Amino acid sequence: MSATKAKVFMRPLGVALFIGGLAWVGLALGAANITSVDFKNGEKEGILEIRSDGPLSFEKQDNASEKQIIVEIKGAKLLPGASRKLDTSSFPGNVSLVSPYQVEGQEGTARVVIQLRQEGTAEVAQDGNVLRVKLPHGTDVASAETAKSSEPLAPPPSSGADAAASAEKAPDKTHLDAFSESQATRRFVGRPVTLQVRDADINDVLRLIADASGFNVIVGDDVKGKITLSMVSVPWDQALDVVLRTMKLGAERNNNLLRIVTLSNLTTEKQQELQAKKAAQASAPRVTRVFPVSYADPNDLQSLLIKFGSAQGGGGAADASGGGPSVQVDKRTNNIVVQDIPENIDRMKKLVELLDTQTPQVMIEAKVVEASEGFSKNLGGSLGIGRADANGPQFLASIAGGNPTDVLIGTPGVTPTGGGFTGLGPTPPGGTFGMSLLAGSVRINALLSLAEGDSQIRLVASPKTVVLNKQSASIVQGTPVSVQTASVIAGVGTVIAPSIQSANLSMSVKPTVTNDGNVLMELTVTRDVPEDTSTGLSGIGTRNMTTSVVVESGTTLVIGGIYTMTNKSSSSGIPILRKIPIVGWLFGTEKSSLEKSELFFFITPRILNVKESGISTPS
Repeated sequence: MSATKAKVFMRPLGVALFIGGLAWVGLALGAANITSVDFKNGEKEGILEIRSDGPLSFEKQDNASEKQIIVEIKGAKLLPGASRKLDTSSFPGNVSLVSPYQVEGQEGTARVVIQLRQEGTAEVAQDGNVLRVKLPHGTDVASAETAKSSEPLAPPPSSGADAAASAEKAPDKTHLDAFSESQATRRFVGRPVTLQVRDADINDVLRLIADASGFNVIVGDDVKGKITLSMVSVPWDQALDVVLRTMKLGAERNNNLLRIVTLSNLTTEKQQELQAKKAAQASAPRVTRVFPVSYADPNDLQSLLIKFGSAQGGGGAADASGGGPSVQVDKRTNNIVVQDIPENIDRMKKLVELLDTQTPQVMIEAKVVEASEGFSKNLGGSLGIGRADANGPQFLASIAGGNPTDVLIGTPGVTPTGGGFTGLGPTPPGGTFGMSLLAGSVRINALLSLAEGDSQIRLVASPKTVVLNKQSASIVQGTPVSVQTASVIAGVGTVIAPSIQSANLSMSVKPTVTNDGNVLMELTVTRDVPEDTSTGLSGIGTRNMTTSVVVESGTTLVIGGIYTMTNKSSSSGIPILRKIPIVGWLFGTEKSSLEKSELFFFITPRILNVKESGISTPS
């Protein structure tokens, strides 16, 4: 059977093969000639025998991706009688085709490609001038293929574990699957083939490509003509695509068969099938179904169902002739009433089930954290010199407000020994102390002022709200503040008067939930703080942020922050004298302050009904 098929496939190229065989014999001087390639099928294994007129040097290669075993023979030539292909698909076992050929461009290299039904092993041994390739049957592949072809197509799995189990048991992609994908993606990954023919019949060329690819081809009677090709090591799916385009042919897949006809006939067939389908639908009985709607807008669903049903049936909008679907909305019960053929009704049912899901609800929590700290220090003094009696002036000198008549510590001018310090007494309030020196008619009073202060403030505000997907929400908390404002009164002029304003803590947000579980937000967060101004009046300090950001559900993101630091220092007094260490404090004043503040905005969105709304969260 296999020899007969080989003759049928190769008949248009018989002369070329004969001439090529003579050339090989001439080139084979000094090299071994392969005289025959035969296949014998046993109960447990198939044996491929490669006979030659001399010893052979061989190498076995496994091509698991194409389910092939390749025996490459060096220093050998295939004679014409040994170059035929052996079709073993009718035999039980794991071998479906044996293809011996001379490697083009390598006169001393021959290859024998063994096509398997499923991945398997092979054992190659040499016995004199005979190479024997043993190919175990393994499982009963032929019975499995027969049982598989007789099984009805199983419905697709629903979801979850069933889908995963079905995916694990799904068969590998066939050559026809690869060819269908290559037609769409223009990426060809088939096994390389070589085709060099001149004025060959298109039917024989198609059969050669089918033989190389290993799948079944049915060629229509309308496919006629001759073609000249010169392709070297071209993927078989690309070669088939080029032939189809060159001869204006079309291919239609039917399970494991590929039917090839002319494009004009294929277009006519599709048009006739479409017209027959429309006629069948026009005469098909129409049924009425009621679909309850829980979450979606029935009016939006109505327009979608009309377009969907019209596209499937091709009848357009519903009319008196009943050429299209009839879709009505019952507002009282929030139901959709559909009248159409049963085939379209089933499609509409699936569409309603997919679209009528809960709208995602998002809880959005914002945190406004403000921390500030301050430190201030004041250092200064005053000095006064004067007389204590009434016979002279009261003041001789006064520096920085020093007054010698003030009672500072002790009683000025009174000492037990007539001079020196008067003694120490209690420290006056305000962090100052002084002393009176030189008892008698002259007084010297010194006053030293020291002041230091710390402040730390930490404020946290956390507005929170829940909102539907693609809807706007806002939340506000206000504190009344009396603020001096200027207003113009006719005939009077500008009048400064207090007015009540609101210092608000607010958040406005509009979320959009994506299908992968993220939340896109248009967000505005505001926190107003009552503050005292330098004029002694009240004012409102604003802290706000407006942004658009994408955040994963349940994740907290810092969306902004402000850090400020103010360092002030000042000094005044009598030149030169205020620079004298320690004593210089009596002739001047030094002030310094440091203020730091940090402001951060945090945002955390969380989708509350992930499962009910049909959102797929990231794994």
